[in-house]
Amino acid sequence: MHAKLLASLFLAAGLALAQGAQAVVLQGASGSNSSADYSGAGTVAFDLDLATFTPTTFRFTLEEADLAGPLAFNSLVRNLGGAALEQFSFSLTGITFAASGSVTPAFGTLGTVSFGPQAANIAFSTPEWAEFQFGNPFGDAGGSDWLLATTGLRAGDTFTITAASTVAAEVPEPGTAAMMVPALCMLGLMAARRRKRG
Repeated sequence: MHAKLLASLFLAAGLALAQGAQAVVLQGASGSNSSADYSGAGTVAFDLDLATFTPTTFRFTLEEADLAGPLAFNSLVRNLGGAALEQFSFSLTGITFAASGSVTPAFGTLGTVSFGPQAANIAFSTPEWAEFQFGNPFGDAGGSDWLLATTGLRAGDTFTITAASTVAAEVPEPGTAAMMVPALCMLGLMAARRRKRG
């Protein structure tokens, strides 16, 4: 009796492990920004910490459980670089967008969101200084994940998602601008003197 119970427990544990392993798998990320992967069966999910505002590319492999329907896609993007985030995009290779979802900024104001099969582009009318949710990573009421089409794909196929940002141009500090005004005036006076002499 005791042996049967142990055998049943081992079988159940083995089946649970086998099922848990059948999910989209992050193979790696390139770029200097840090990230955390939360992907599971039927869902691509990650946090991205923007420190350098350089592109970051994520490489995923599909598993059998991911092919039952479209993949849900969400991401929490944090602005750790201290610059005004004006635009952001997710570009796809090897997979396409099936439907758009929500985009929720923390402090900025959402301007426009556009998407096609290979890319989603976000423009903030007021820059985002903290973070924004692409899709619905926290399961908030009223939010929805973006969807990635899996039609025609097979287990073992790979795809990439590239995250890229655009930040506001650097604006000189008021003290720097104040020091530049007299210097420009001096250059103007010197040019006027040369013309007067010549």
